[in-house]
Amino acid sequence: MSEWRADPVTGQWVIVAGDAPVRLRDFDLDEHPPETDLPCPLCEGHEQVAGHEILAVRANTPANGPGWQLRVVPNRVPVLRVEAGGDPVRDGLFEHQPGLGAHEVVVESPRHNASWYTMPAADLGTVLLSWRDRIADLRRDGRMKAALAFKNHGAKAGARLAHPHSQIVAMPRVPPRIDDEVRGAERHHAATGRCVFCDLVAQELAAGTRVVVATPTCVALAPYASRAPFEVWLVPRHHAARFETAPADDITGLAMALRGVLDQMDAQLGRPAFNAVLHSAPYGSAVDAAFHWHLELVPRVLRATGFDIGTGTAINPVPAEKAARVLRGAAG
Repeated sequence: MSEWRADPVTGQWVIVAGDAPVRLRDFDLDEHPPETDLPCPLCEGHEQVAGHEILAVRANTPANGPGWQLRVVPNRVPVLRVEAGGDPVRDGLFEHQPGLGAHEVVVESPRHNASWYTMPAADLGTVLLSWRDRIADLRRDGRMKAALAFKNHGAKAGARLAHPHSQIVAMPRVPPRIDDEVRGAERHHAATGRCVFCDLVAQELAAGTRVVVATPTCVALAPYASRAPFEVWLVPRHHAARFETAPADDITGLAMALRGVLDQMDAQLGRPAFNAVLHSAPYGSAVDAAFHWHLELVPRVLRATGFDIGTGTAINPVPAEKAARVLRGAAG
């Protein structure tokens, strides 16, 4: 029988249709965007095409040339630009403002065929450290209110290039999803004096039914009110609101837990396309005691329906408990 489940952080409801028949052939497991005959702009040797590097991990090689492990460059077609300016303008019921912000691309490897599914934990850690350092640097622009890092892996997740890359966006307003989480975390803290994410990790570790991977510093769990089949949240055990101040040990722990989750997704689901989004506290917000940074990993295995789009309510045919069992490789 199906049931309504409320997200313990935001309070938003989803429908878990646990009695719906689910087979792997029902899922959309296309991993890569289609290849083209055009040279890849992100490959080693095409540094001038990709753009000047804002940050790079190199072994004593000259900037903006070959010999790198990772590069961060401006997005060639940014959705937001640091040079944009101007106040909001009203036109009757309408309001608009120039597209102020920052939009960067993290080129995660010089190897075109690499992916998060094949990278060792150390390389994933290098990617995550670049996210941390760029989010910290973008905070210096006082016009920005929030930043997030995200990865679209595979055509069905929105990736337009097969070369491994992720993106960082800073913006002058807080994204709605993060704002919802912050408000929910503040409500819980006001009522209990505790962090809702810390309480969530403690309760899930005690139960064990929705835990996918647990390391000494990070817990990966199938969230109780998952919006999509096999959604996983990776939450550090150490309370911290801001990813940009996370110590290296927490980043290493996140990378190790992420490696474990990806290995299970590879083994059990066949490398589905996915979106990964890092949620960190908004810049300058007084939520350090209430909020908790975390990484949300959402496989794109089911297509949206008219109900999803029309109501804004997700329907998930795989309960979190079953998703965790599958990802752990357990029967059922």
